[in-house]
Amino acid sequence: MWFQVDRDHPAGRALADRHYSRQTPGAKDFLPPGRTLVLMTPIGDAVWGVVENLDPAGALRWRCTIFRNESSLLSSDMVRAATARTYRYWRHHYGALPDAPLTTEVDPARVRHKRDPGRCFLRAGWRVVATLASGLVRFEAPPEELPS
Repeated sequence: MWFQVDRDHPAGRALADRHYSRQTPGAKDFLPPGRTLVLMTPIGDAVWGVVENLDPAGALRWRCTIFRNESSLLSSDMVRAATARTYRYWRHHYGALPDAPLTTEVDPARVRHKRDPGRCFLRAGWRVVATLASGLVRFEAPPEELPS
């Protein structure tokens, strides 16, 4: 269901421009600097982007910075498959997973399922680890590779 593309893929950029977290719509790159992986569906109706970089305080972080699904596929299945693909890619390409866990943040005010924001991540095996002062909910992927 996923294949790898460049971080400036036009269809990925278009999906990113429609995502609530997009900070600079229209910008060529839709991921922050760092080690990245971008996955898309063959017809370009879903995108998954992960980056390993440093947070503003200088700590290592490994984050899913975008997941947008405009396809008819179940988002939880897509998250599960993308998580597994991300783990395999990092092990193969970089030799090991980062020391930081794979995380993502969801804004409860900006998603459809307000009662259980991040529902697709939860159903894919991720867990809530924090609610940030900004109101974002932080999720963490399971430490082991998920079945795809």
